[in-house]
Amino acid sequence: MATAEDNDRIAKALALLGNQFDPEIEESFTSISERILAQALENVELAERKLRQIQKLVGDVALVTSN
Repeated sequence: MATAEDNDRIAKALALLGNQFDPEIEESFTSISERILAQALENVELAERKLRQIQKLVGDVALVTSN
């Protein structure tokens, strides 16, 4: 049985994720803790892809402006 402290931790974790799950994650995982961890990992992977794209763009700009 979840305690008030457990519920508070879950609520905080959900808030960090924007209180939403990717539909595939929601269908794939049954427990809320599994969904939270899976969504967090998905968010990290997405952020890494965006970072690589930004680095390419900024890197290209830095090369142009340094000449």
